[in-house]
Amino acid sequence: MHLKKSIRSLLTLIFISLTYSGTYLFAFQSTLDVLHYEVSLEPDIPTESVRGSVTIGFNLPPDEHTIELNSGSLTIDSVKGIFVQQFSHTGDELLIRLSEDRDNENELTIQYHGNPPKGLHFIPEKNQAYTVYFTEYWMVLNPDPGDKATITMNILVDKELDCIASGALISVQEKEGKHVYKWEQNFDSPAYTFGFAIGSFKQQVMKLDKVTIRNYGFGYSSDELKQIFIETPDMISFFEEKTGIEYFNSTYSQILIGNHYQEMSGFSVLRASYGSLVLADSTETNLISHELAHQWWGNRITCAGWEHFWLNEAFATFMSAAYNEHRFGRDKYVSDIDAYYAVYKDIKDRNNDKSLVFENWINPSKDDRNLVYFKGAYVLHLLREELGDEVFWAGIRYYSRKYFDQTVTTSDFHHAMETVSDRDLNSFFDEWVY
Repeated sequence: MHLKKSIRSLLTLIFISLTYSGTYLFAFQSTLDVLHYEVSLEPDIPTESVRGSVTIGFNLPPDEHTIELNSGSLTIDSVKGIFVQQFSHTGDELLIRLSEDRDNENELTIQYHGNPPKGLHFIPEKNQAYTVYFTEYWMVLNPDPGDKATITMNILVDKELDCIASGALISVQEKEGKHVYKWEQNFDSPAYTFGFAIGSFKQQVMKLDKVTIRNYGFGYSSDELKQIFIETPDMISFFEEKTGIEYFNSTYSQILIGNHYQEMSGFSVLRASYGSLVLADSTETNLISHELAHQWWGNRITCAGWEHFWLNEAFATFMSAAYNEHRFGRDKYVSDIDAYYAVYKDIKDRNNDKSLVFENWINPSKDDRNLVYFKGAYVLHLLREELGDEVFWAGIRYYSRKYFDQTVTTSDFHHAMETVSDRDLNSFFDEWVY
């Protein structure tokens, strides 16, 4: 099966990233509504450890008195709050019992430490660290993708290091001979999009209207970083047009680091070697556009549960092909779609095809993951062919604007496309989606 290098890289992304999503389908309470996290972190790169605290502001129905949170492999040192009675910690589940006469001032603070086996990756030989998925391994949280929240991060790092994180940089202050970077995100997003990267990087800066685009890498020159990410401003404009929604941060950062890919809120990490692929072929930008597309589809328009995860990943995968069509022509788009179909056909030929709506996304197989990305992207292409460009893109715009800053199910997307097209799409969705 012949696949483009960037599609093979996307397959690597899927193998790394989708592994985590199955770990979140435990009986975490859907009634818990986290409003804000404030995290203070001290990552120690030489010992590959972290110490921190998180203050969680939340809403919980008055007749419920237990909070369930995910703490990965962290050691919980204390849980404090006016209405906290006791807590228990078993495996990765932290249960906190609240008093029955609590009022609306719902806030608690958890102190913890640990050596994360995943989620927070350390590269001591380069004095670097970065997060990728598995957020619960470096902060305690509610992993439900439907429970979106704001976040403030205070990250203590050595003075010679940079720190890039979710949101906007508020301040850099001295403390204990180090620097505390304060990053703040004032809009809601799911906890898996929270993150940061630390290191001594070469930096290159671009501007697009009110947005500052910062590109970081180790072992690349500023000129090379500019060449690698030269399409980013145009990508932002393209996704703004397709959604009808302007990019919503003052900055967007892209960091070449480590061996992973992930979108986070306001920035993305991409495998350090990926830059060399783009330098060799300037059209191999699928992963740059894929991660950027998530700033809309995924981060702000978020699947209500992992069973609808294709609404995050298929959209980003399809949009990377759509951007290639816009920038490099129809043949490039068709090449991408053909590559997506090749992955799907291989699965189908082995009788492993499934609905894009997974009832039990607990231990997804490699084929399951590829269906979510590649079958999903191919199905969006088929829907485009079914409706025609004008109606299809009008539907995407309507869906994106209607559900911006909300959580979505497959039926939401289905009904949005029916509303705009004024057509009954049940047969299409029954054949390809459900």
